[in-house]
Amino acid sequence: MDTSDQIVHLLRRAGFAAEPEDIERGIAQGLGQTVNRLVGFEQASEIDLIVNGLDVDEPQAPPRFLETLQIWWLHAMASTRRPLQEKMVLFWHGLFATSKDGVKDVRQMYLQNQNFRGNFNPDTGRIVNPDPGSPFPVGNFQQMLVYLTKDPAMLYWLDNRLNRRLNDEVGGNENYARELHELFSMGPEDVVAQVPNYTERDVRQAARALTGWTVNIRLDELNNFPRTFRFDAERHDPGPYEHLGHVGGDNADFIFRNLVTHRHPGQQQSAVGRFLGFRLFSFFGYENPEPEIVNALADVFDGANGEVPYEIRNMLRTIFMPGNPVSEAFYSAQAFRAHVKSPTEYLVGSLQLLRPSGLDWQDAHTKAFITRSLRDMGQTLFRPPSVNGWREGLGWMNASLAMARFNFANDLTSGPRKDQPLFDVHVFLERSDLQLASFDEIVDVTTLLLLQAPVADQDRQMLVNYMNAPINVIDEAERLEIKVRGLIHLIMCMSAYQLS
Repeated sequence: MDTSDQIVHLLRRAGFAAEPEDIERGIAQGLGQTVNRLVGFEQASEIDLIVNGLDVDEPQAPPRFLETLQIWWLHAMASTRRPLQEKMVLFWHGLFATSKDGVKDVRQMYLQNQNFRGNFNPDTGRIVNPDPGSPFPVGNFQQMLVYLTKDPAMLYWLDNRLNRRLNDEVGGNENYARELHELFSMGPEDVVAQVPNYTERDVRQAARALTGWTVNIRLDELNNFPRTFRFDAERHDPGPYEHLGHVGGDNADFIFRNLVTHRHPGQQQSAVGRFLGFRLFSFFGYENPEPEIVNALADVFDGANGEVPYEIRNMLRTIFMPGNPVSEAFYSAQAFRAHVKSPTEYLVGSLQLLRPSGLDWQDAHTKAFITRSLRDMGQTLFRPPSVNGWREGLGWMNASLAMARFNFANDLTSGPRKDQPLFDVHVFLERSDLQLASFDEIVDVTTLLLLQAPVADQDRQMLVNYMNAPINVIDEAERLEIKVRGLIHLIMCMSAYQLS
């Protein structure tokens, strides 16, 4: 993989698509500077869509707020100047999977989304852009667990708002304490040593420490729905606790510290470091990374080489920055085009590359088309199928889900309203300098735009044959428009386009 291929690969994985201007900029800057720009995304100003956000201060949520929220986030992903930030918000939404079906008010899901991008303060219930104390989306993981535990949507989703002192063995509700161990921090067993990470008693003792972590249900002019964390000392069990081999503590900070530092006897890396190394590399690189890759990322998480410990940004930099074994794996042939795009990645990336000029994010038909398409492809944002999140990889692909992708491609290029098509062929040809191009040139430029790589000879010939095949249209301009729409649809249906 040469430098240009590496940059294209990086742009696709650290964002949603490799747009031509970004490819040119990356090649001009070089791979190292491109990594620094993506990982240090705070240097890019946030778009007004995020800064101004949605209005959640009305007495009640407006109708169809879930659709509004989905469109808001998809618009943000498609428009962002901070692709890695939005990609990490998507990562945390999948890892800390929370559904609007389990919360008190759907607007709590918006607050959680802002929490994951670093713009929400759970102690005040207010959106602060940015919240200076927030560790999200790439900061200190131990502190992330604190913000996650205080998150109002999570307090409802896994019931910790109901957790109160019971006895010396368990808190009154252990749902959140269980998932904190099993899904959110270390997993049931070490991903390398394959030994259990914790016991049932560890979960029960953690539930004790998390008693009294609840939400303020008393509403006032600043809180028109439950959105503010409250620590209820009367419900809290002050310990001491026995957790992961340690005895002590009088609050949940003891649990969070034990989690991020926990190592099994004879193991150099922490269980949480390995868990996050495995999940991050699987998300950005390829599935089931080798133990040496996982351990190297866990070393970075642990600060074994002098890094500040528990920082997610350091792990991302290690994955993307050339010159270490982890990045060698990331830029390897094994990783290149080995990631099955999630429906969100497929949809957002397509919008970024094609830039459909007829797409109006506020239009009711457009909103319905986009949210319906995403649902049919198998991913409804803010409604994961369970606390386990979505199945990744080939879990995104079966006959019906693939057909939904092809239907989206058809509607994007040719509909869904025939009188007002979203995609303007003439704008596309002008932007690509293809007004006077031959069919062969149109095929080559369009495949390069959408796939960022030459296609196999037989696939290219198939597309050229399609362009040259006769159709019952006399007007040449109309023929060209029909053919270009069909060409893009065909490319978006190719197996190569489903991979990043």
